[in-house]
Amino acid sequence: MTRRGVVLMLFGLLAIAVAGATGAEAWKRFVHPTQGFALSYPADWELVSRQGIVGVAVVGPEIPGTDGMHLSVSVASENLPQAISLDQYESVTESKIALIFNGYQRLRTDRTLVGGRPAILRYYTWKRNDGVGIYQMQLYTLAGRRAYVVTATTITTSPNLAQEAALLRRIMLTFKPGT
Repeated sequence: MTRRGVVLMLFGLLAIAVAGATGAEAWKRFVHPTQGFALSYPADWELVSRQGIVGVAVVGPEIPGTDGMHLSVSVASENLPQAISLDQYESVTESKIALIFNGYQRLRTDRTLVGGRPAILRYYTWKRNDGVGIYQMQLYTLAGRRAYVVTATTITTSPNLAQEAALLRRIMLTFKPGT
């Protein structure tokens, strides 16, 4: 076999391996018609909202051991009255969440990039009025004077919490802010 043939064969095997690894999970992509942001999510998830401050919400499978609660990711955005830093925006939103959410507890905060823009990814828990522990992640980024908040939700007692959190984070990191 020629050197070119070996290279083509190896490339073909690599393509088959990649297709096999990703073929089991088809993803859809949503692009907001007016806000321009994009989000990808597993094909078996349902798109449930496109209006108002929540630009989109996608809902996944039911969380085991709950009465109808599903994994979810939503995107909200707002125009800011004045330019502020990402750190200032995240700080203001956290202070509001701490006042609203019963038993709010920040677990950690990471810095990352989404769509080439700096972003903050915050992990936290809180309790609903019925005592159910909620595990959420929120991704914050700015595009000019538009702020975006991507929120992913599951429950703290899920038997699959680690896998769910990894999938939710993966969905969140597909977010591309509008320009």
